[in-house]
Amino acid sequence: MIRVENLHRHFGGFHAVDGASIEIATGSITGLIGPNGAGKSTLFNVIAGVLPPTSGRVMMNGEDITGLKPHELFHKGLLRTFQIAHEFSSMTVRENLMMVPAGQSGESLWSACFRRGRIAEEERALARKADEVLDFLTISHVADEKAGNL
Repeated sequence: MIRVENLHRHFGGFHAVDGASIEIATGSITGLIGPNGAGKSTLFNVIAGVLPPTSGRVMMNGEDITGLKPHELFHKGLLRTFQIAHEFSSMTVRENLMMVPAGQSGESLWSACFRRGRIAEEERALARKADEVLDFLTISHVADEKAGNL
């Protein structure tokens, strides 16, 4: 799904990432470990478009996504998350997951007033997708728990 080929990211004379190559298969759960200062966060930031690479390529599903901006990658299904998650603590785990997709109909005042049926249909689809994610992560048992309680 994601292939990084000979990726370099330099900050002046400092080589934060120096020839990294990695393949991440679809459906896999992959970890990257190393000491502080090893370049892990820089690698993630280059893959996610936060930083441009000095050289090398990032491929996703066979498409060269090197240098695309984070918002462009989001629409392709790639999003950078952070170690310190900021949830909506008074909402359930399922509701938090339903907040992820941008451009929802309910974000528009016009739609909120005049397209309630469309919003309800979209919310049902979002709930189904959230449940799929909960099942995949094997945390369905906390779907209706307030995120702030976890």
